[in-house]
Amino acid sequence: MQHQFHYNKKFYQDKKSGYWISTTSPRIRAHVWVWKYHNGEIEKGHHIHHIDGDKSNNHISNLESISVKNHFAKHDSEERRKKNLIFIAKIRPLTKKWHASEEGHKWHKQHGLKTWEERKPFKINCLFCGLEVITKTYHQKYCHQNCKAKHARRLLKNKVN
Repeated sequence: MQHQFHYNKKFYQDKKSGYWISTTSPRIRAHVWVWKYHNGEIEKGHHIHHIDGDKSNNHISNLESISVKNHFAKHDSEERRKKNLIFIAKIRPLTKKWHASEEGHKWHKQHGLKTWEERKPFKINCLFCGLEVITKTYHQKYCHQNCKAKHARRLLKNKVN
């Protein structure tokens, strides 16, 4: 098996994707490793792109950080879209089955709890009384159900008159 070495890390070529992947855990692609070695963390919403399109050329001069949108646009083609549609049609029944399974329900429950715990609280002003409250709920408009009900009654009364 052929290997590449970059900054004290060994990589093998994944035959399916063509990317060079580290042989040790945690797994990381060679181009990402090289980029991080030279430039630090990758900006959120960006990918590291091989300028010449050669996944084996992981030299820093062949790498650039570009937005996810621009990265997908560079690799978009009619052939790729057709392949994706075939793949999606093939896996859709499997995903439906998994989401309906006990494992799928358990994963979604844990993911929901984790997402809620990590959500940052923010301030809102109650739409009815103006009270400032701290919440994690993005669509919250009232400080309490009572204010929500009072506001609804006021709107209904104004609509009737």
